[in-house]
Amino acid sequence: MPGYLILLYIIVYFVICGGYAQIAKKAYYDDIAWFAFIPLLSNILQLKLIRVNAWWVLICFVPVVNIVFMIIWQVKLLNAIGKHGAYVLFCIFLPPVYVILWIVWGYSSKTEYVL
Repeated sequence: MPGYLILLYIIVYFVICGGYAQIAKKAYYDDIAWFAFIPLLSNILQLKLIRVNAWWVLICFVPVVNIVFMIIWQVKLLNAIGKHGAYVLFCIFLPPVYVILWIVWGYSSKTEYVL
């Protein structure tokens, strides 16, 4: 894999994680906003944002159940920032669009945490 693609991947990864960290800061989780940059901890951060016990991350390791749980998880996360749960269809059918939406919502001053 060429070096420029690796660099591009790292830049995109940090932009996405930064968006999640900004959402965590809007939810007054400033102390753990850095969790967004570490893969498993970012899932725990998202669970904290929807006010669910962080032990639920273990459900991600159960086949088939994890798919259903992740959809429910994303709908609750969307509701937590005041967005309609139907945006989860982008997650299922158009993942790049969904990622771009999260980046926009994370860095937007109009996005509010409503839970």
